[in-house]
Amino acid sequence: MAVNSINPRSLQALLLTALSQARETTPTPPPAPSLEAPPSAEPNPFQDLFSTDGFDASGTGGTQDLTQQLQALIETMSQITNLLNGEPGAGEEGGVPELGGPSGGNPLPQQAGPAPTTPPAPTTPPAPTTPPAPTTPESQKTAGPQAPKGNNPTGGAGNTMDFTNDGDKPMTVTFTTNPGQQQIPPVTIQPGQTIRQEFPQGWSGNFRSDKGDGTAVTLGEVAFNGAGNQTFYDVSYIEGNNASMTIAPESGPGKTSGTLENLVEGAPENILARDANGQVYGIKKTTTSEVRDPEIINYYRGKVGADEGYVDPKDDLSTLGTSDTHLEVHLKDVF
Repeated sequence: MAVNSINPRSLQALLLTALSQARETTPTPPPAPSLEAPPSAEPNPFQDLFSTDGFDASGTGGTQDLTQQLQALIETMSQITNLLNGEPGAGEEGGVPELGGPSGGNPLPQQAGPAPTTPPAPTTPPAPTTPPAPTTPESQKTAGPQAPKGNNPTGGAGNTMDFTNDGDKPMTVTFTTNPGQQQIPPVTIQPGQTIRQEFPQGWSGNFRSDKGDGTAVTLGEVAFNGAGNQTFYDVSYIEGNNASMTIAPESGPGKTSGTLENLVEGAPENILARDANGQVYGIKKTTTSEVRDPEIINYYRGKVGADEGYVDPKDDLSTLGTSDTHLEVHLKDVF
């Protein structure tokens, strides 16, 4: 015999209907005695049903017991329904109403749900680290202030001459190189100005002021990186005189060649150098085509010592040397 599944709500509704009908048929206490004959009681349709099932048909005990049992059964079924369906319990909105008021029994304990999990505390992000300062490659570092410079054809070979104009007029210095040497462009120096000129390794040649007609000139002669890596230098008057000039090592050992004295002042008229207009600009040469002029040589030698300037082509003592590769040159116009 197949057993159909029992719907708890259908069973609960059937029991409620039966209980309601049972209450309607429960006899009320008899009224006070009266002389009139009591009316005949209407037959109760459930009395025969209860008698057939073994209950007391009089309704004095069996019906009341059945009512209480049905009420207890309904309450139990209501709790079972709540547990099965997870719906509100009796007495709550949407649940099965209690019969005869609140039940005297203790309500079933509610099942505790899973304990709420505590969210993890927010983690503090690590403090940002300061990136290291970018480093500048050595090859890109800017050098500090440097001395004023003129031409720089060598890219810093280490040979230099500082030209200072001690006069009150601008001066232009031109360079003549020995065969096979690098040409050096002219430099113009303002009064009181110093210009540093660099020279290639092993450079040799001379320089002069451009004053006059170029027939008589004071020469500064130099040869860098000579024997023993010496720098050889002198001021030469063999080609004449058109400017005052001195040459000396910047810091190394060595004497000063030349003089800043104006040699034209007090010179005899016959040894003065004149341009095409007859203007005096200096003193004549001491030697022309290897012919030496004793009067001019003697005049120069009276102003410049044997180791202070080149006057005679045979005067080898006038060539000075130093281990310093940096020379200082002072110039001044004579007019």
